Amino acid sequence: MSAKHLSRPMSLTEHLARVLKEASLIVVIGCCVFMCIAIWSYNPQDPGWSHAGYQPNVSNWAGATGAWMSDILFSFVGMGAYIVPILILWPAFRFMWRRHVGIVDAVPFFMLRTTGAIFLLLPISVLSSIHVSNQVLGYPFTAGGLVGLALSDLAVSLVSVPGATVVALTVMFFGLTLFMETSWQRLLEWIGAIPFKVLGFIVGLAQIRIPMPKLSVPKPRVQPAPVKEPTAKTFKTATESMSARKREEPAFDQVPDVDLTSFSKNDLKITLEEEPIAPVNPPAFEPVKQEDNPASVSDERVVMPNVVEVVEAPESKVVPFTARRMVEDTLTAAKKHLKIVPLSETHTPIANTDLDLEGAGKISQATREASITLPSVEALLDPPEMKSEQGYTEEQLEHMSRLLEEKLKDFSVIAEVVEVNPGPVITRFEIQPAPGVKASKISNLARDLARSMAVSSVRVVEVIPGKSVVGIEIPNESRQIVHLSEVLSSSLFTEAKSKLTLALGNDIAGNPVVTNLAKMPHLLVAGTTGSGKSVGVNAMLLSLLFKATPKEVRLILVDPKMLELSIYEGIPHLLTPVITDMKEAAGGLRWCVGEMERRYKLMAKMGVRNLAGFNDKVLQAEEEGVPLRDPLWNASDYGLPADEPAPCLETLPYIVVVIDEFADMMMMVGKKVEELIARIAQKARAAGIHLILATQRPSVDVITGLIKANVPTRIAFQVSSKIDSRTILDQSGAENLLGHGDMLYLPAGTSIPNRVHGAFVSDDEVHRTVEAWKRLGPPNYLDEIVSEGSEEGSFSAGSGGMFDDEQDALYDEAVAFVTESRKASISAVQRRLKIGYNRAARMIETMEAAGVVTPAGSNGQREVIAPPPPRD
Repeated sequence: MSAKHLSRPMSLTEHLARVLKEASLIVVIGCCVFMCIAIWSYNPQDPGWSHAGYQPNVSNWAGATGAWMSDILFSFVGMGAYIVPILILWPAFRFMWRRHVGIVDAVPFFMLRTTGAIFLLLPISVLSSIHVSNQVLGYPFTAGGLVGLALSDLAVSLVSVPGATVVALTVMFFGLTLFMETSWQRLLEWIGAIPFKVLGFIVGLAQIRIPMPKLSVPKPRVQPAPVKEPTAKTFKTATESMSARKREEPAFDQVPDVDLTSFSKNDLKITLEEEPIAPVNPPAFEPVKQEDNPASVSDERVVMPNVVEVVEAPESKVVPFTARRMVEDTLTAAKKHLKIVPLSETHTPIANTDLDLEGAGKISQATREASITLPSVEALLDPPEMKSEQGYTEEQLEHMSRLLEEKLKDFSVIAEVVEVNPGPVITRFEIQPAPGVKASKISNLARDLARSMAVSSVRVVEVIPGKSVVGIEIPNESRQIVHLSEVLSSSLFTEAKSKLTLALGNDIAGNPVVTNLAKMPHLLVAGTTGSGKSVGVNAMLLSLLFKATPKEVRLILVDPKMLELSIYEGIPHLLTPVITDMKEAAGGLRWCVGEMERRYKLMAKMGVRNLAGFNDKVLQAEEEGVPLRDPLWNASDYGLPADEPAPCLETLPYIVVVIDEFADMMMMVGKKVEELIARIAQKARAAGIHLILATQRPSVDVITGLIKANVPTRIAFQVSSKIDSRTILDQSGAENLLGHGDMLYLPAGTSIPNRVHGAFVSDDEVHRTVEAWKRLGPPNYLDEIVSEGSEEGSFSAGSGGMFDDEQDALYDEAVAFVTESRKASISAVQRRLKIGYNRAARMIETMEAAGVVTPAGSNGQREVIAPPPPRD
């Protein structure tokens, strides 16, 4: 794409500005020519401002107007009148040369040149008044005019004639520097380079006069193979590209009519010799014959020192060394086209090294037969749509790149678009900021850039691993939908051995994103309503249903809204019916804590470190014919005789707890849920119990620091503000997402989120999958899970008395203190009994449940209801 094709059409405002500028220049030139005629034909006898009287004959070429104009100039500035036209005309020409400078931007230049013109004109008048006699000139006052006379008298009285001369010269060169923008250093370098340029010109003339026959020099041969001369077929591509592009031909001295801009690097052969130029003698250039490849004399060439050789079929044309730099500059300009590389070639997929569970090989081998009964993805899920090119064209990308640079420049950010990576949903523009520009400054301009680029949102990627550029992601005009079947059918998902493999969607390059819940080990999902959070949770659940059997993975689903997860009711993976009551949900979490403790004791007895090792050991014992007995069996707990043998151990399934909206649970149950979640998140990884927490209210009172510290893996869908994004990811960016499944996935152990386009799954697909699993087997519920919600005391033994504070040894003393002092304060109980804050808070909450104190009011105060205990 040539520069001619890249130039955009000029707008009406720019066209009118250009016409006005050029018309104004013509007016200024005309005025200056009139002024020059008047000054050059000045006659002191003509009528003017400096003397009175009527003179009918005017000798000035510009008439009476010119006579008056010249008389005024000579009266005030004397000989300085001769440079007044130059002082007016030179800034006008400079303003026209700087076409990218507008009228408003030209104000500083106008002020600079006006100041320089004043400081240049006044010293000339002073020097003329001091050193030039007015007897010959006959000007109205002095050779420097009234201004020069006044300033020269003042200067001579202060610093004498030599001092006034030095001061006037200093001021004059100062004004010349401001007016002409003179660089004295460049002027000296240019003067010093004149002898070398003259010498080079003479040497060039000597070389041009030498006859140059078309001779060829054979290339050095490494092997005894014949050297082949280039033919017309060798340069067929270069010739076709030259005839197709039809660019303007650069004008060089001694350069044939060759379009240098159409050549690539392979089309140019630059031959430079490091030896100094020796005296040239015509006999030294004798033709060298090629013995291996006979050719006619007309096809032979000679390689001269310091010559650039441009090869074109069927002959070669020689360019002098003086044009070499111009050739390189032309090629460099031709290469400065927009670099467009698809994201599929530059984007590094998310690392999926955690998909294989440690020691999971035997489990997968033992359950290979059971995996045959898994539902078919092709039969239950909708097939992916045919993908079409829906991104921007090359011309649009070029225009958007230039527009992005201009808009960044408007916000005082100098940057250059170095590469563009189009993808299926977004297009990433990689910009190279100027030195000293902070990435945070560009991030703060995300909304302004979206408005300037006329797009819905713009996301700024401050860090791109392996590159020093900043990424700006702009959504495509039409985004592609990622279907869940597309991700589940990928080799990355089907070859994963982990039964807790989750399919999230595709990354910005279109690669499937599959992760392992066992290595997360817990997941936090947050986003506003309509951002695709519920669809993402459904995609994760279907991933588990298409990967694992009920013997491998069991589910506990908590759905406060009673709409999203209730459709999974009746599948054999459930440990309990879908929980919609928050008190029952708290009981389910307590059961998970008890099950976690039981599994830890069991694994400690077996001498293994995690659930995968325990299952492998059980399967190995079954294969050897010696099944393992339960080491925790106590026959008396079940009312059986002491000699009753312990049952055989079986493999334990993974347990996944999915809470669709845990903000409602925390509002109804309170801090107890937060403590339960924190305890499970801290210890349950090795026991095979994992949490997926989802919420549409990403506030600090819901996603507390305790939960964030124990749930390192997070997914943020579109949110409404930077504060919500920082609450989820500890950094901004989620507020600039597109919605409808667009997410930022933050794996554990990293601080750089990955943008993922979530997989879409419809309600019909979910219903078909649920019905398929219902036909494969009935559910096997555990009744003790729900019973924990109503019978808190039954769980106190398993949890160490954590949730039955009436059994606390100091509880009665705390009740006595509160009823006597009539102060239901946690801090007061803490100081009185010298206990910790959490223990005192649990006691106050127990008193509230027992009716001793009232719930906390709007100001946090409680009232004591129960009377004080009677005294003996």
